[in-house]
Amino acid sequence: MKAKIIPIGTPNMSGQALVPETGGAVPAPVPKGSRARTLSVDEAAHTELLFSLFQKHLLGTRANAKRTVTVAMGAIHGFARYVGLPPWMWTEIDLSEFLAHKVSEDDIGLGRQATYITYLRGFQNYILDSVGLKNDIHRRFGVQPQRFVTQENAVAIKRKRHERKEATRPLTAQQCDGLIKTFDQQILLAEQAGSKSFHPLRRDKVMMMLMLLTGIRVEELVTISINDFMPDASHPQFGNYALLSVLGKGRKWRVVRLCNPIIMELMDWYTREVRPGFLRVDTDDPQLLFFSERGSRLCTEQVRRMLRDIGALAGIPFRVKPHLLRHTYATQLGKIIGYEALQRQLGHEHLSTTLSTYYHQDPEHVGNEIEQGIVQSYQGDRTPDQRVHR
Repeated sequence: MKAKIIPIGTPNMSGQALVPETGGAVPAPVPKGSRARTLSVDEAAHTELLFSLFQKHLLGTRANAKRTVTVAMGAIHGFARYVGLPPWMWTEIDLSEFLAHKVSEDDIGLGRQATYITYLRGFQNYILDSVGLKNDIHRRFGVQPQRFVTQENAVAIKRKRHERKEATRPLTAQQCDGLIKTFDQQILLAEQAGSKSFHPLRRDKVMMMLMLLTGIRVEELVTISINDFMPDASHPQFGNYALLSVLGKGRKWRVVRLCNPIIMELMDWYTREVRPGFLRVDTDDPQLLFFSERGSRLCTEQVRRMLRDIGALAGIPFRVKPHLLRHTYATQLGKIIGYEALQRQLGHEHLSTTLSTYYHQDPEHVGNEIEQGIVQSYQGDRTPDQRVHR
């Protein structure tokens, strides 16, 4: 008799595109871990119970924001789907294999690895700290859950992140210019070939420029509403886009002031010519600024992959990530508005975070050069029509 495979977890919450373009039924993800096996009905049911209890713990006892809980459960479900074992059998080897797989297949960086470790450790501690849950697992399945996120594997990632973070430097004006020109070239080629990538490329260019012009986080970018922009009567040259209201970390709102009038021309064109092409009849939130090709909200992984790919095409010798654009924005703007104002723009709770991350005593290729690079690339010798219709 053929064994019945019980899929672990809920539908896509991990940023992976599981639904095929052609539609139809979604196939159950196949576990890839070296120890993966078919779960019994009892194992699958108890796994789902633990997931449900932990989710309620995050929402209730911990009072985490719904978005945070969604990300946390997505990380846990993604790990469970890969390992193909119930949580009480997860080990350090499974975690190492999973992270290696994510680096190899999805090119995740140290920040994403740390995110997985944080949420998996929270789930692990929730079980291990509960005598009742541990005893119930032992009574039902004859095993005691073990610690799979340890001091050793967690600290190793944290140490590497710290070392990598110290080496971060902003993009130069020439590199910003190269990114925008590369987008223009790819958009033109797609238009000439009649490629379906034409509209997504135009959307992606606007997303990249908005990150360079505002310094917002990628998690903030994908949740922006078209109504989050506001005018400022004292700065009419920005039109309706002088201020941007952003929901940041800890569900705290902040207002980001735009500093480059290019934003008005860019956003007027995008909302008029590009954005309507992504709206669908069944779009859940028609007020979003950016949509996927299916008319749904973009996931952060899509934005990360887009920046990685365009950076490689532009010949930039290191990976372009959302945080690099934020870093570039902050480094050039801090020299103009000062670091206390920059702290408010970035949404940092402590000024020390701003100073330790973005202050360079000998800032090569920073300051106004970055903004000049954006302006020159975006304007140059082009007519207004050419500037925006690439």
